[in-house]
Amino acid sequence: MTTEKQDVSSQTVEQNAQIVQETCDNTATEACMEKNDQLRKQKKNCFALIILLGGFACGSLFIDVVQLFAQKGFSARAIKDAQVVEYDGATWVRYDDPKITVDVYDADDCTDCVTDEVLVRLRSYIPTLEAHRIDVRTEEGRQIAQQEQIVHIPAFVFSKNVDESDFYQQAAILFRDNGEGKYFFDTPSVGVPIGEYLEKPSADSGVQFGKTDAPITIVAYENPISDESRMMFPIIDKISSEFTDQVRFVIKVHPEKEQKNSMQLAQAIICASEQGKYQEFMKLVNTEHRTIASTDKLDEKFNVYIAKLGMEGDQFHACTKEDRVADLIEQNIQEAIRFGVVVAPTYFVGQNPVVGVTTYETLKAQIEELRSSGE
Repeated sequence: MTTEKQDVSSQTVEQNAQIVQETCDNTATEACMEKNDQLRKQKKNCFALIILLGGFACGSLFIDVVQLFAQKGFSARAIKDAQVVEYDGATWVRYDDPKITVDVYDADDCTDCVTDEVLVRLRSYIPTLEAHRIDVRTEEGRQIAQQEQIVHIPAFVFSKNVDESDFYQQAAILFRDNGEGKYFFDTPSVGVPIGEYLEKPSADSGVQFGKTDAPITIVAYENPISDESRMMFPIIDKISSEFTDQVRFVIKVHPEKEQKNSMQLAQAIICASEQGKYQEFMKLVNTEHRTIASTDKLDEKFNVYIAKLGMEGDQFHACTKEDRVADLIEQNIQEAIRFGVVVAPTYFVGQNPVVGVTTYETLKAQIEELRSSGE
């Protein structure tokens, strides 16, 4: 139907041009000649339109014909229904998932960084994965790592559309949205060891004791209601007494939110420390650790401690209810995740982590090593 209309239109233009030409021959007026030129332009435009529409209608066919003779490439028509296409020595497999990219932060001299094995496992879950390696030892890589707040290697940062993959739907808990359209993958939680830390945790916030100008700072992430933290408290207390002038401790309470009384105890520890009673308060908590962990009358127990330690009760209870205290605890939890802390307690002696329950001798050796290195 379209072709017939186009033919009729073309014939009409031709007839009009002929009539005008005959009239022009008779009248030989300048206006008539101008009209004739306009009709000729219409005729050319009409033919151009026919060719253009034909090209749109047959575009895919034109591409197929060209590729047939050139023997290169393949068109959308060729792969529309294909699941597997072989071309130029390679096999292309069709997936309905989008292409997902991951930036892999690594370094050539990081012998403890495991990336290849991780990528093999990830590609088995996300077959459309494309990896880009970023060497943090290069100037460009270092700047990118700082912009992305990468604190350890290896690190894996996914493009936003990873949330469209089946893997993400099944393992969303392992991804952390950075708020800028990308996702960090929590590799330590799936057993991938951290090869190297690029920086140490901040010592600007947290419960602090020891000399503020001590040359060595130990940052600890602790869940104070856990048996592990209870076992470590006397060791930390001994280290603090022995290295009074050398070591400062920064304790970042890291409660397990689902664990009974964990969050309330964390709030109480922060508020006791604000009255200068952290170590005294923790000694009382440790002596009744099992009771603290199970009681339904935690406030009554805290009132006993307040009286024994001579603290200001109203100030203490008001503090535990303040949003800033809850915000500080959440900040500790998120910071711990960034640093790959999966076990509390974890102690950072400088940039060297000591994970879980350890001995006095081990922790002392870490301190001595840091002192001798002058870091």
